[in-house]
Amino acid sequence: MDYSPGVPLYQDRPQYGLVLKLIPLLPVALAIAGIYYWAAGEATPGLVLLAQALVIGLVLWFVFPREYRVYEDHLRIVLGGPFSIKVGFENLKAVRATSRMSWGVNFVTRITRSYVEIARNKGPGIAITPTVPESFVQEANRALTRWAATKSH
Repeated sequence: MDYSPGVPLYQDRPQYGLVLKLIPLLPVALAIAGIYYWAAGEATPGLVLLAQALVIGLVLWFVFPREYRVYEDHLRIVLGGPFSIKVGFENLKAVRATSRMSWGVNFVTRITRSYVEIARNKGPGIAITPTVPESFVQEANRALTRWAATKSH
């Protein structure tokens, strides 16, 4: 499906909690330990730890969301590097702030009682935690309403 490559109508950044702010220290600690072992003459454990630091660092870089965007015809969750998740309005059931538990894809970046749920017609819902959830829900629903109005004509 082709989506509009235009300028986002609204964008918000994820609000990271303390736990996720500390997780990037894991690859740093592994890299330090790898350098220590390498300098101490233990090449194999040093290389293994450096490789683990690289792999874990890349996974964290590619998986953590960077931005949530609302376009004319879709929502986009921007991840690290060239990756993003696009949800077209034709596959969107609702965008709402909720506190109920549900199964789905979880891009929640902090421990919270409520989050924004992107409910889809097919497939699992997506949970996100924008910095200003009320504004994201309002702008996403406004864009969805405009898109639906253009499709009904």
